Amino acid sequence: MRVNGLLHIAAASVALAGGRQAFDHVIAGGHAGNGMPLPATDTVLSVAAAGEDATTLALAAAADALATGQVAASDIGLLAHSWIFDPGAADCTIAPRLARLLGAKQAVALGIRQMSNGGAMGLHCAVAHMLGEPRIGHSLVLTSDAHGEEAVWRWQQSVGTALGDAATAVLISRDRGPMSIQAMVSNSMTQEELWWAERLPDGAVTVPPNVFRARRCVRISVEQVFADAGLELDDPRVVVTMLPRLDKDFVAGIFYELLPPAEVLNLTEETGHLFSGDLAANLHHLSTERPLSPGEYGLIVNIGVGLTVTMLMVRGEREESL
Repeated sequence: MRVNGLLHIAAASVALAGGRQAFDHVIAGGHAGNGMPLPATDTVLSVAAAGEDATTLALAAAADALATGQVAASDIGLLAHSWIFDPGAADCTIAPRLARLLGAKQAVALGIRQMSNGGAMGLHCAVAHMLGEPRIGHSLVLTSDAHGEEAVWRWQQSVGTALGDAATAVLISRDRGPMSIQAMVSNSMTQEELWWAERLPDGAVTVPPNVFRARRCVRISVEQVFADAGLELDDPRVVVTMLPRLDKDFVAGIFYELLPPAEVLNLTEETGHLFSGDLAANLHHLSTERPLSPGEYGLIVNIGVGLTVTMLMVRGEREESL
């Protein structure tokens, strides 16, 4: 999808849950065992504390993004929300409820579920919708999952990565933001749904992902996003690639030698896997810790069970043009 800088990332924010949990907690509580694999790192995960849930975290992330982007909630034309696991009964009204609580009274609100790629797909849908509907000036894409201290299953490393409770928000605008969106693509390989669906009682997978098929999907996505951005694969203006916050060995097997020759960042050890919020959290990192200079490009890569690969190409913009 060619965007050509018509839309901007006005702000990206992350709201980590207030509690913290290390794998020692799981061992001390007698929850380890039954084939549970040891975590790939000694990451301390964020876990929801008393009074925190997916709604409160999402509202906090959204409020921060709106304040940073200097956009009123009432000006949001589209709100997309993604999450992975329902804490109880299926919550089918969370997207419009978040819009109501934020004061985004005119926003079209929709929920998007695509496992770890849900937030990325929410952004993709919002970008496509804004390109086709010029009446919308701003969109807000949220993710949130919060399951608390008792959710020790967060350490059962289905793809080698433990899960941290958090919410994220990305504000998309037509006329402001330190990064412009140049291109965005998504490609799927639904044959790999068996990777998630067919499991043994201890949670182990019975059908490993087809690495060759996954790498082909990644290669096609890289070629497409560079073509849509009008860039060659070795363009030196692409200075950084951000990977999903998944196990480094898993990520290396799928992305090795398929990405551009740029700085590569994997922040898994800082937060663990943030459910469907990895891409948004990586945009937040680009905004705050690794800002792009005007004219520099960054590639943000994401992947989720299904499997779907999403890639976003952004470019740093001059402050005075916002």
